[in-house]
Amino acid sequence: MVNRLTRLLPIGLVFFGTVSFASPSAGQDPQAEEKVDPFAQWLNRDVLYIISPEEKAVFSKLTSSEEKESFIEQFWRRRDPDPATAFNEFKTEHYRRIAYSNERFHSGGIPGWKSDRGRIYIALGPPTSVDRYGAGQTYYRDIDEGGGTTAVYPMEKWYYNHVENIGSGIEIEFVDKTMTGEYRMALRPEEKDALLYMDGAGLTLFERMGLDTRAGRIRAMDPMRSVGGEFDAVHKHAENPFLRLDRYFRLQQAPRIRFKDLKAAVATNITYDELPIFAANSYTRLTAESFMVPVTVFLPLNELAYEPPSAGAAPRATVQLYGSVKSMAGRIVSEFEETIYDDRRLSATEVKGRKSFQKVLPLPPGIYKLDLIAKDLGSQKIGHLQQRLMLPVSVSEGLSLSSLVLSDTIVPAQGETLPSPFVTVLGWKVYPAQGRRFHTGDRLGVYFEVYSFEVDQSRDLADLDISAIIVNSRGEELIDGPATHLFSRFSDRVAAALVFPLEGIESGDYTLLLEVEDKIQQRNVRDRVRFKVVPADS
Repeated sequence: MVNRLTRLLPIGLVFFGTVSFASPSAGQDPQAEEKVDPFAQWLNRDVLYIISPEEKAVFSKLTSSEEKESFIEQFWRRRDPDPATAFNEFKTEHYRRIAYSNERFHSGGIPGWKSDRGRIYIALGPPTSVDRYGAGQTYYRDIDEGGGTTAVYPMEKWYYNHVENIGSGIEIEFVDKTMTGEYRMALRPEEKDALLYMDGAGLTLFERMGLDTRAGRIRAMDPMRSVGGEFDAVHKHAENPFLRLDRYFRLQQAPRIRFKDLKAAVATNITYDELPIFAANSYTRLTAESFMVPVTVFLPLNELAYEPPSAGAAPRATVQLYGSVKSMAGRIVSEFEETIYDDRRLSATEVKGRKSFQKVLPLPPGIYKLDLIAKDLGSQKIGHLQQRLMLPVSVSEGLSLSSLVLSDTIVPAQGETLPSPFVTVLGWKVYPAQGRRFHTGDRLGVYFEVYSFEVDQSRDLADLDISAIIVNSRGEELIDGPATHLFSRFSDRVAAALVFPLEGIESGDYTLLLEVEDKIQQRNVRDRVRFKVVPADS
């Protein structure tokens, strides 16, 4: 727990803003396999999981069949463990893995190579060992999962002695929660527990001993708090979920890009402004070498074209979104795509006049260029936005802060977890305010994390003072301390959400000043963020 909090009231729950955003549809209509030429098939299927970004960029620029054939030949030759022989063991083994995946891991019309198990099998090879469990089968938990027994969904636990660039002793669980044969890679061990939400069933050893409760275990799972936070499950205190989350990101591979016209629009450097789009980005620490970067996209609802409703359904707008992150040298380090839906209903997105979407990206320190292309399928309008992403050069030196995320809506996550959109380690959903604009009478929220503080080992307590004030453009102090706050300490960070009432604040430009002092380390860190207050009717 945090031992001190300067200028803050006693801990309270952060409920402000009476609206919540409508979530984008969880899925999208399956698309049939598009007809592709052999070279596109080789790039987007055969070597999708093993080709490097640099190789992919080079191959994509080739134009003639002769150049592409030569590249493919060199691609396999570079990976041949014994070039002196005519037989390429690597290539043969790779295509064996694809064939095996298609035969063993297909489900519901999804070919095996596209499945989570297929992706891991093709990229990493056969696991050292596999444990398989059928639906309802008894599972004996290890002590680091809490001990005791439970019944599980169909699941497989793969074990690798060593995986290059990831580590040794790697366990990967795949769970079929839908009972359809589609095994998805699990982030948390609780995902396989079929009795998790059944009171009195499948108790852990610690729950039987009265050291934990079922509610505490669910709470620890939901917001990724399994590192010794207050009321967290006892058996989780020694874990660091951010390392597990980092491994989860590393095991995930970039999806196949389907919106090729949008990707091409970035490459042509043509400015599209028919469809206005806005974006905000921030960062929190993932590990000592990487950050989590939530990229939030805002789409004005009055600019979207809604298709006529079908029987019993609301009118729907459909937007295709493509995003890419490039280094300053022009190398693509991350890209993503998403189909965003909005149904014309009375919802928070309509009250706020916008549709919000967020993609969480793991990125190393550095400076990047973010390109976003959005296409409204109803009107065929296209919008292009380009921003700079600046991540600190170091993530491990001294007392430090994450970004200060200004929000007009903070609500409980209600079971959603990291790395789900808008969800923080606190277990709350923090929706960034578009353009850092707030209306008079609103409430202003700010979320941030503190890193590299000292801990009193004898009491296992940190001793931090957190001060926050709001000043106007003339430097006059208007608000000294928030009305409510929520904060908690995890293994390597303190996460905080502060809320300031803006009643009586006139329209204008303002600055939030934040200071964190580590009493043990006798060091402090400061940051500031500007925002604007506009009339309530604007």
